[in-house]
Amino acid sequence: MNREREGGAHGGRYLVVATGEHLCAMAVEQVRSVVPALTVVPCPATDPNLLGLAEYGGEPLPVLDLAALVGAPAGAVAEFPVTVVVRTRGEGGSVGLAADAAVGVVEVPPHLTATGSGLVQARGTWQGTVLHVLELAALGGERRQ
Repeated sequence: MNREREGGAHGGRYLVVATGEHLCAMAVEQVRSVVPALTVVPCPATDPNLLGLAEYGGEPLPVLDLAALVGAPAGAVAEFPVTVVVRTRGEGGSVGLAADAAVGVVEVPPHLTATGSGLVQARGTWQGTVLHVLELAALGGERRQ
């Protein structure tokens, strides 16, 4: 993310999703689609954030637990959970992120604090809730913040 963080403008449009008790924002350019929660088949994995594999567009799609990735405490049971299919590093790479709900597409407020490299690039509050701004390309290499 090559945007100024503290006291500056993030610019661009972000998809905001609810996950646990937190919100996550991701650049719309990195989002392929938002679909009702995909059926996930658990599989043995070394990454505890991997929920399993789902079918998306006739291909297997790894689905990660977004709340676990950002350390969000569990919230109420989601009424309309979604899977956010995002682009990752590498040619045509995609991954699904399990979230509780899609909130909408917004401009992210500038009063966030940069966190450094990794998945969570900035953190702050938005509408009274913790907000994590994500750099989804980090999912292609490292999966932890």
